[in-house]
Amino acid sequence: MSANPEQPNNPQNVRRIVDHAQLHQIVEKLFCQLPIHAIENNQKHIVQVLEYKQPHFEILHKLAPAQTRKIVLDKDSNTMLLECAVLERTARGGEVLKPQRLTLMQRGIRHEARVSVASGKSNTVTNVLPHAEFYKFNAATYETRDKLMAQYIAALKGMTPDARVRIDLQKSSRLTVRMKGLQDFNLPIFAPRMTEQRQGDDLSLKAMPSTEYEKIMRSDALPGDYIGEICEPIFYGGVFIFGYVQILSSSGPVTMTQYHSVRQMTRRLEADLHQKRCFPQNQLAGQIVDLSHGGIGFVHPMQRSVFTAAGIADKIVFDVVFDANTSAVFTGKIRNMNAEEKGKRYGVEFEYLSPECEALLARATGQTG
Repeated sequence: MSANPEQPNNPQNVRRIVDHAQLHQIVEKLFCQLPIHAIENNQKHIVQVLEYKQPHFEILHKLAPAQTRKIVLDKDSNTMLLECAVLERTARGGEVLKPQRLTLMQRGIRHEARVSVASGKSNTVTNVLPHAEFYKFNAATYETRDKLMAQYIAALKGMTPDARVRIDLQKSSRLTVRMKGLQDFNLPIFAPRMTEQRQGDDLSLKAMPSTEYEKIMRSDALPGDYIGEICEPIFYGGVFIFGYVQILSSSGPVTMTQYHSVRQMTRRLEADLHQKRCFPQNQLAGQIVDLSHGGIGFVHPMQRSVFTAAGIADKIVFDVVFDANTSAVFTGKIRNMNAEEKGKRYGVEFEYLSPECEALLARATGQTG
């Protein structure tokens, strides 16, 4: 399966960046914060960023040593291809890269090689839900969920008695600046002191970049009387963020111990929300037609459900059942849809892939690495 970004025929769709100041800013804000891959032998390989020290950054992977690396990042409708020189290997097994050139291209998701999938009880999609349905559900009164939220707020206040505690669920398709930042970067906020430029970089925690956090502070009219903040996203299935737990301290900086306690409590909240069915429901299943690293095609029944009204460009979340023992939650954007005899066929572009989803897709599409 081809993993290399395809060069568009229209040169206006390609932009190359060699300006060092702009290049390093993009690397720090995007490549060091969002999911990236290394391209080798026409395959995508998962890469983890360990550290950024301008103008270099250190990555961890399972590839053989090389003198150069091509790193790719998919964001919105663009593919960013970063060409780097390999400077050295570190004692912890990492590889230090020097960015040299960045190429921005419109994504060629429809040109990726697809793997056809045989129909059957496996290879299905279930619980297909538009993101907007979560917001509608959150906006409505639901006694079970509301009681659960009150219990967790009380528990969090017990853990952080001198802080303001809030659990917020997104209630509108018009995202707040905070929610958009959490979804775009898929990272928590950890700001021991709000006014510091670096938030958690030296504390072994990957948090939202300070430049993005400053936008959120302006939108929320922070810091005011507050000194530090923890904001942990609330996930559905580990891939879709629909709310957050927020701790605002006015008595002193927040600590890493507090962050881990809040994170653990948030994971428990997610499990309870799922167990008590505090989400919209869709019992209908669809049949997978094809898969690629970047997306999925499936046919879904045209019976009335919360998914019926979803259209092109809408974001959805769904379970992919690979076999009787293997399934995972994915999220993506509908790129095309067509009526067929057995239902409506949807072409969906994945928006965020967890490492677990990456591994499952690699096996399903015959990729290695």
